[in-house]
Amino acid sequence: MVRNHYDHLCDHHDERSATVRRRTLELSEFLTTVLKVSSVPGRFPHQVGLHQSCHGLRELRLGPSSEVMKPRDSMMESLLTGLEGIRFSKLSRRDECCGFGGTFAVAEEAISCMMGDDRVNDHVSSGTEVLTAGDMSCLMHLEGIIRRRKIPMRVMHFAEIMAEAIGVTKVAT
Repeated sequence: MVRNHYDHLCDHHDERSATVRRRTLELSEFLTTVLKVSSVPGRFPHQVGLHQSCHGLRELRLGPSSEVMKPRDSMMESLLTGLEGIRFSKLSRRDECCGFGGTFAVAEEAISCMMGDDRVNDHVSSGTEVLTAGDMSCLMHLEGIIRRRKIPMRVMHFAEIMAEAIGVTKVAT
């Protein structure tokens, strides 16, 4: 939001706001491109389904999207791949939208819920035990559907997976 739409929120467009936009990174992007983290040591013996958010794919280019015919690795997946025991679900529609989209979920509630159901069904049929993403709004939407349907599937931000894998039991707040 800050990087791509900050201009709409500011009355002025000075060097300070440009610097904020330029320096604002998504977590997987920061870890892989700035800190140059290529793998995380640890163990996470679960089947994980990756949800690639529309914003992450189409605006931030954090992974491959089917409409762009250019090979691109998923930054989130590359961080998780090295974890011992992790297995990734083979989704039939790897980059499909979950239907949240902020105000879209309010304005088009029925469509948003159907899209979320489709996304959850793809994870269920692929054997996902833990659904992960880097976008908390997507996770909130999908977890709500999973809880309402009483599906035995954990929902975790990818940073929570990395923290659990390396043995961090509590993150300071």
